Amino acid sequence: MKQRRVPNEIIEIIRERSDLIGVVSEYLTLKKSGQNYTGLCPFHQEKTPSFVVSPIKKVFHCFGCGLGGDLFQFLIQIEGISFSEAIERLAHKAGITIPEKDTQGEYRGPSLSDTLYKVNEAATDYFHRNLIDSPQGTAARSYLKGRGMTMETLLTFRLGYALPAWDGLLKALASKFSVPQLEKAGLVSRRSGDAKDSAKQSGVFDRFRNRIIFPIGTPRAQVAGFGGRVLDTSLPKYLNSPETAVFTKGRHLYGLDHAKGGGVQSLIVVEGYLDVLASQQVGIHNVVATLGTALTKEHLQVIRRCSESMVLIFDSDPAGVRAALRAAPLLIAEGMSARIASLPVGKDPDAFIQAKGEEAFLREIESAKTVIDFAIEKSIEALPIKSADDKKKIIQQIYPLIDLLDSSVERSHYLKSLSEALGSREEDLRTDYLKRSKKGSAPAGQIKPQPAGIDSKRPQDEEGLLMLLLQDQLDPLTLNGKLDLADFTHPLIREVLSQYWDEPESQWRAPTETIEADNATTAALISRLCVSDIDPDQVQQMTTDFIRELLKKRNDRERMHIASQLKQKAGQEDPETLKRILELKKASSHLSLSR
Repeated sequence: MKQRRVPNEIIEIIRERSDLIGVVSEYLTLKKSGQNYTGLCPFHQEKTPSFVVSPIKKVFHCFGCGLGGDLFQFLIQIEGISFSEAIERLAHKAGITIPEKDTQGEYRGPSLSDTLYKVNEAATDYFHRNLIDSPQGTAARSYLKGRGMTMETLLTFRLGYALPAWDGLLKALASKFSVPQLEKAGLVSRRSGDAKDSAKQSGVFDRFRNRIIFPIGTPRAQVAGFGGRVLDTSLPKYLNSPETAVFTKGRHLYGLDHAKGGGVQSLIVVEGYLDVLASQQVGIHNVVATLGTALTKEHLQVIRRCSESMVLIFDSDPAGVRAALRAAPLLIAEGMSARIASLPVGKDPDAFIQAKGEEAFLREIESAKTVIDFAIEKSIEALPIKSADDKKKIIQQIYPLIDLLDSSVERSHYLKSLSEALGSREEDLRTDYLKRSKKGSAPAGQIKPQPAGIDSKRPQDEEGLLMLLLQDQLDPLTLNGKLDLADFTHPLIREVLSQYWDEPESQWRAPTETIEADNATTAALISRLCVSDIDPDQVQQMTTDFIRELLKKRNDRERMHIASQLKQKAGQEDPETLKRILELKKASSHLSLSR
């Protein structure tokens, strides 16, 4: 029997949860270089680092020997193991369960993640019915109405209510799912018992009881977990699902399955569920929440795939400000295009929107400060400057943030901002920074990978557009009405681009899964293009030039085809063909003049 590979969904979860930088760092030393990391290639001898790892795209590429791919390919190459072994090793490191194989090597039954998503979907329906239809949900409905939530919001976000009973969900789902399945989904817990006392023997009970339930969706709109809020002053105020095979609190963002580009051109990150719902109700759809936990590196990886920039707007109380300041080093170190907004004291986004409305909230977002400007402002607010010692304490908080910047121009800019905020001479501050800082005023001493450019062996326009797509610099929908997949003639490039092409609809679309490579050559192409440097200021011009070149080639091919047909007809009158040739000549002329 032919062995079936591990389900794609499991592979995607392993890829998502694996730390590529951590895996590679077990074999070589990496240094941060902008958004990427560089080091000496472990696959060939070299003295100058040409090995580049992109944590955003989760690929590696060596510009010296040309080897590249994702973390699976890295383990395969460096350990000499099979793809299945690489999957199993990474799954073990990430704590992910892979479906068991039968005696013939076939994976049997649905994967654990498939099962858990089905359990969560059934639980969502159960909770939702309790809130919307059950008399026992009256108090929960009244609470949400009092918080300004409309019935449309309750329905759209499938909010629910967990009954006070200890086994309400357990009984409701007992006919569909086993207790172990419900346990693995984090929906029920097991009470430890006393084997000697039958009255204290183990029992199973619902994890969520007498709480409003917020289903937490994946970008593919699958329910990964739940958040539950009490209706009174009980503690804990919020309770989330435990870690499961499909849910990790530090990786998921509430509202991501509903987030759309609206209001402002960034993803707005807030703290709470109700902050997201209040924003959605007034038409601001690009808002997500961190589930009440600190912003993590994994959160930023998710955000990068959805938006080029972000605005952080935590609660304005001291705890919210501290959370934003704790996030500052991570935002800078990860090279995020991020700003931080600050609401009036005593207002969280939910309360502010309810009181002031959409336009006022968007004005606060638009006035958001850069990460370091925010840190300077809040440091001075927390410690009003009365002495030189106060200035010294503030400097000790801000210098480490400036040190994280790669650009000497940016470091210079923020040293000037800091000197103005402290009322100190800029020259004195620069001298002091030079003495204390690891980087000083010199340009960042990071190793910059040499751009591979575009391979002259392949069509430059085709490879250039693929590079822009892979690095999310070009929306594939932009190509609709301009180019078709058939306009790309190189088989390797067309193979990768086919993952952006909707064959039944004959149009471009965003890929539903991570772009994959079926062989080492394709993997090397993808990895090289993912880590090649692109000047953001040149993206629009590059796009225009590449599309124009491909359109010109299409016209040239059609003209040659028609000319060949005319030659075969040897003098036969064909007005339609002649008319088409004239049209192609005009189009070609226009393309040439517009260059």
